Amino acid sequence: MSKNKARLSILNELLSFPTIRSKDWYADWPDQKAAIGDLVALNSAPPSKWYVSWYIDTRNTNGMREYLLESIDDGDLCWWGNIGLSYYSRERVKENPQWKWDDRQFAFSERWFRVCRQSEVYPVRAMQPIFTGESVELNVRLHIFYEANFRNPKSFENWKKVTMKEMESYYRESADLYSKQKKASK
Repeated sequence: MSKNKARLSILNELLSFPTIRSKDWYADWPDQKAAIGDLVALNSAPPSKWYVSWYIDTRNTNGMREYLLESIDDGDLCWWGNIGLSYYSRERVKENPQWKWDDRQFAFSERWFRVCRQSEVYPVRAMQPIFTGESVELNVRLHIFYEANFRNPKSFENWKKVTMKEMESYYRESADLYSKQKKASK
């Protein structure tokens, strides 16, 4: 038995304005406006799958401001008017780029971390991939915090074509580079 409507009703209530104004949420007022690219929640709107959405675009229709929103549930787009918005902390959104990933990008990231765990050379660890369009940057860091300045970023033109073998080769090259640098510094 589906409980989709109940879920939407609960989320709408929890994320609507008065409770949303607490931690990390900001009301869309004249002195602080939601901006394209923000993660927003609807105020004064019926329950829907756009309860939390990405703000994509804006337009004026018959003198009324409308917002194009992308649902975090499934990526569907919808124009909304005669509503209020609250937007989530831009700093927190910036800290969590994976919030904009699709499921294939999450699967890629999981493969990257799995390859590194299977080939692990202590203290070299994988970092979260950085996707830019079709390209991806892989990078490593050290588990040892007092030597936290080691990085070895590498970009791949098309993340959809990067194989696990290429990931493993890059990881091993990075581990070798770290070992050489550590020996040279002694």
